[in-house]
Amino acid sequence: MKQPLVSIIIVNWNVRELLHACIKSVYEQGGLPADAMQVIVVDNASGDGSTAMVRDCFPQVHLVANVDNVGFGRANNQVLEFCEAPYVLLLNPDTVVEPNAIVDLVKAMDASPEVAVIGCRLLNGDRTLQRWTGGAYPRLLNLMTHNFFLDRLLPAAWRPLPLYLDHDVREDIDVDWVSGACMMLRGSKLDGRLFNTEYFMYGEDMELCHRLKQAGGRVVYSPKVSIIHYQGASMKKQEGDVLLSSLKGPRQFYRQMRGGRGLRVYDVITVSGFGLRWLMYQVAGTFQPDSGFDRRARSSQDMMRRAWAILRTH
Repeated sequence: MKQPLVSIIIVNWNVRELLHACIKSVYEQGGLPADAMQVIVVDNASGDGSTAMVRDCFPQVHLVANVDNVGFGRANNQVLEFCEAPYVLLLNPDTVVEPNAIVDLVKAMDASPEVAVIGCRLLNGDRTLQRWTGGAYPRLLNLMTHNFFLDRLLPAAWRPLPLYLDHDVREDIDVDWVSGACMMLRGSKLDGRLFNTEYFMYGEDMELCHRLKQAGGRVVYSPKVSIIHYQGASMKKQEGDVLLSSLKGPRQFYRQMRGGRGLRVYDVITVSGFGLRWLMYQVAGTFQPDSGFDRRARSSQDMMRRAWAILRTH
């Protein structure tokens, strides 16, 4: 039996139908024969029949069923030792692989041995670009630019490197980090380690890319490959501390990278950014009551309260 070209790790939590579509797209549209891919699904204690679906519909997939939700990073880490291929592809279950996406990522890695990790264009369901595909490390200046809409007001020459990609590009570019929703890694650069287990969810992709860059590897965003990402599907079912991870993760990475310097300023910028959005959407909803601005206002208010909770307790 020949060695696979790529080991694909998919960590799932209660998105059975999306997981089915994801695995189906991997085999039917990835561009590689089935024996060139080792697909591993780690299920984080789903209660929706996800594990039974994988067993019934995709018996060729290696399934690991956790009894607890151990988080994104830990779930990926626990199966790294089983990966047999030179490349490891981390893929969210709420993604659909576009035609030849996987084989094109493999070719890109083959062509550039110095690249440690490569990410691709992530598209919303309506095929618009997701800005959180990748970007620069969080710093106070780019955090302020992002949260206060200055990235939409200032000329490009005046703006810092954006926290999230602020526009699409035509050619591959070096970035600080790419999203863990679709991330192909060179196994030889990992040194037997994927994510920092102190991260439960979010921010661990930044930390991993930072570590690989510190070791001399390149982190690349490629717009030549696309993946549809129904972002947040599983997060809509989360509650409590798990939901706070979307705020805690990047903040935790900032604290790790900066040693805590400016952390309170970071918090104030984050809370103020959500407060500004709440105010703007409230005002807009007054003039356009059926436009959905009221829903956005409620969401921004909720996130502002969550961000404030982090500031008070950490």
